Amino acid sequence: MVSQLVEGREMTGAVTRVRVQHYHVPAERRYRLIDGCCEPHAQLDGEYQSIDDAIAEAIDWLLASTGGDATSSIGVEVCTGNGDWRTCRLPMPLLCSLSGGAESP
Repeated sequence: MVSQLVEGREMTGAVTRVRVQHYHVPAERRYRLIDGCCEPHAQLDGEYQSIDDAIAEAIDWLLASTGGDATSSIGVEVCTGNGDWRTCRLPMPLLCSLSGGAESP
């Protein structure tokens, strides 16, 4: 069977194959905060450019709203290329309380 290349198409008898080149274009990642039930956080409903920005915003909000005495669980999701959200940090307390029980020497 004779094969020839015509304008990017390989012609072989009755079958035409088209060569497709895929280019990967990196997309900006977007992050959002989720609550303890893995739902979008009601008060912190913005999108962030990095996981660090998202967690910093959550910590600032927790400190301002609870005075540092927070046990709220907050997680982070990342947006995939097709628009779905995937959990990249499970909800857990972001702040820990320092116990006064530790004595210094």
